[in-house]
Amino acid sequence: MKQIIITLTLLIAISISGNAQSNVDVNEMVGFGCYEDGSQSKSVKKISRLIDKEKFNSIIKLLDSENNAEKYLAVIVCEKLAELDKLILTKELNEKITELYKSHEVVSVCSGCVYWDKLTLENILDKENHIRISSNYWLNYKFKSE
Repeated sequence: MKQIIITLTLLIAISISGNAQSNVDVNEMVGFGCYEDGSQSKSVKKISRLIDKEKFNSIIKLLDSENNAEKYLAVIVCEKLAELDKLILTKELNEKITELYKSHEVVSVCSGCVYWDKLTLENILDKENHIRISSNYWLNYKFKSE
């Protein structure tokens, strides 16, 4: 009887986890350690490459991307670049960033192999959001030699 209960519990947990994963858009996902192997999402990998190559103008252009994960990452990278005096936030850039802070566009997020969700840009850009906190660690790592 005990084995049946354990088996049923595991099957339910797996099906719930699978359903959560099917609701997210992997092409518009922000994640720094997703899946069983802890890999970064496609958008994080893309922005990482642009940072490594110092293609900051390409990152700025992503503020207007159709991909909401790229918009989110572009906002936080632009803010970090401004903090490091590598970018001057013009009035136009500030307006775009402010607009995105209020946006209800949806971004898929992941953390590990159990947390999958959809958040609005407004939610994910909140300084207290756990994905935003993870993003800050990632930014500090990417710009550690600065």
